[in-house]
Amino acid sequence: MLQSTIRLIVRHQWLIWFWSLLILVACTWPGKDLPAAPVLGFDKIVHSGLFTVWTILALIIYPEKSRLVVALGLAYGLGLEFYQQLLPFDRTFDWWDAVADAVGVGIGYLFTKLVLKN
Repeated sequence: MLQSTIRLIVRHQWLIWFWSLLILVACTWPGKDLPAAPVLGFDKIVHSGLFTVWTILALIIYPEKSRLVVALGLAYGLGLEFYQQLLPFDRTFDWWDAVADAVGVGIGYLFTKLVLKN
């Protein structure tokens, strides 16, 4: 099952680009239009989860480029925070969101290297 999922991801490399776009849309969406968080800090869990999946997808597709994937994941997360600061509505730069993104990159990297052994 796991190997067939990995083969599917490798055959559909566009998934990483789709996921990247999904993250951009999620981080661009006006905050006032988002549902209320069920628990305090839920948005940090979402940030971390988005970047965990992004990193796993990227490392499955580009296993020989793990340093580049990690660097791009960290840069993308931080870059999105600067981007949010420029938006004309209620999105702002948040260091803790950037930290949550970085934690997600780390979790994705460790999961891929330790569990998927990729």
